[in-house]
Amino acid sequence: MVKLVGSCILFVSLLACTPDSQFVLQGEQNTFQQSVTQTNVKVDILWVVDDSGSMESSQQNVAANFQSFINKFQSTNFDYQIAVTTTGAWRAPIDNDSSLSRFRDGLDETSHTGITVIKPDTPDLEQTFITNIKQGTSGNADERGWQSIAAALTNQDNLNEPFPRQDAILAVIVLTDEDDFSHDGTENVQNIPDPYNNPDLHDPMLYYDFLYDLTKSTASKRNFMVNTIGILDEDCKAEVETGWGGRKIAERYLGVTEASGGYKGSICDDFSDVMSGISDAILQYTTRFILDREPAVDSIVVKVDGVVIPMDSTNGWSYDAEAIAISFNGTAIPGKDAVVSVTFDPAGIK
Repeated sequence: MVKLVGSCILFVSLLACTPDSQFVLQGEQNTFQQSVTQTNVKVDILWVVDDSGSMESSQQNVAANFQSFINKFQSTNFDYQIAVTTTGAWRAPIDNDSSLSRFRDGLDETSHTGITVIKPDTPDLEQTFITNIKQGTSGNADERGWQSIAAALTNQDNLNEPFPRQDAILAVIVLTDEDDFSHDGTENVQNIPDPYNNPDLHDPMLYYDFLYDLTKSTASKRNFMVNTIGILDEDCKAEVETGWGGRKIAERYLGVTEASGGYKGSICDDFSDVMSGISDAILQYTTRFILDREPAVDSIVVKVDGVVIPMDSTNGWSYDAEAIAISFNGTAIPGKDAVVSVTFDPAGIK
């Protein structure tokens, strides 16, 4: 019994002794202030637009529903940047023409905004985005999204913006009605028989690794996510192939999207829902709070600026057991300078 009491004194900061010699874990509190802690409220968003012949309506749908995407970033006062590239940017290193992977500010056929990176204080922000995102339908028919992402994010002119910023979450959004066929060489392989078995195709997870290294991610903190708006199933494929043959399910994007915790949206769905779904996914990931130890979930109490927030996957907080993290959803997403406190009983001894 003496040794047991001694143990209680030794671990007094963590444990309390009861008369029957049971150990009781005390509660613990983590308090975060987004503007000063490890939690990121900076996000750099790269749109990767398929500008081939069948993409006019999808580009128009994104432009028409921009407010569904941007309004939550604006209401929470997040520090965001938005840039646009195309699925044909992969030609830049092959043609030795860096302008092909430079962020886009419109088209010669329509107009140019002169702004390649949109920020919260960009004048006439919505119209600037609409001009930038509409990349037309005369682009390269050999859509290589992964190679194009790498080309754009290693272009020194883009890096000098700076984009991506070292202290921001990088959110990539691919808009396409095709799949990726990044590979060595210049031949367009997507229309040959059985293109998925081409031995020259790049493993998409190589680009997961590229983004992981570029954003200086770690095992405990991934600083990027990939989102896909594409063809997700055979029903959608059949729908969009009316008048346009050869469309493909976005198979080679979806694996990285899932591995990075990104959002999957269908080009056959209501774009208002798709655009708000992507913004919610980005904000949810950007406002994720890593706890310093595993909690007893039923003991968690979350407050934002002193107000208790419910556990709710729609407009509240969620717990990710694998990451030991709290994330926020919908209207519960905290603003830039909000103070978030999380109290809980630990599930075990630290």
